[in-house]
Amino acid sequence: MPKFFLPSTTGAIGETVHFTPEDARHIARVLRLTPGTEVRAGDGRGYAYRVLLHTVTPQLVTGEILAKEEEESEPALKIHLYQSLLKGEKMDWVLQKGTEVGIFAFQPFLSSRSVVRPEPAQTGKKQNRWSRIALEAAKQSRRGIIPAVHPLTTIDALPWPAGVPALVAWEGEEEKSLRQVLAAIPKPAELILIIGPEGGFAREEVAFFTDCGALPVSLGPRILRAETAGPVTAALILYHYGEI
Repeated sequence: MPKFFLPSTTGAIGETVHFTPEDARHIARVLRLTPGTEVRAGDGRGYAYRVLLHTVTPQLVTGEILAKEEEESEPALKIHLYQSLLKGEKMDWVLQKGTEVGIFAFQPFLSSRSVVRPEPAQTGKKQNRWSRIALEAAKQSRRGIIPAVHPLTTIDALPWPAGVPALVAWEGEEEKSLRQVLAAIPKPAELILIIGPEGGFAREEVAFFTDCGALPVSLGPRILRAETAGPVTAALILYHYGEI
């Protein structure tokens, strides 16, 4: 059964909930479910619900919450991927595969070697597209949350939450591997992973990140493509901490 997300709910037992128009069409026309059918839906914030369908039409699907429980598909470690903006569909791929792997949130940003630099008028459209990709990937992979995709920003405006460890993948790091660095960090509640653009980070940018408290790490002797590095490294981190 596909995963559905409820656009708005208090989570109270007995509450009547409305499915999104897109899910309504899918439930009625593709799945051909009928009133009285029980489905599972999430709120995108970590809770799942058993919902008994009441109204089923291509335009409107409603149901009643029968039970509420915590989602079991979410990793305890929340990875925030700070991804330098990539060109074309590469960014879409990062969002899709990163969501499937288990990344908690995405923060796109511009760096000195970013190939694309959208006009301010385009950023809103990109934001909507990226959020849509994360939503669809969350449905497909049966995530308990919908990863947040934050607005595009610049390096100097990136957030640095106090106490949250940060790692920056850099091909110029020759001493500390990802494994070595993770071995020295007790499992945190949150972690920031910073990935560069197609041309990598400039040395001055890595110096800026280290000044902010980030630790440079090597991903090994083979150079990963910019769109591959984020999801792969996130998967390795989650595996290291027993979340995969």
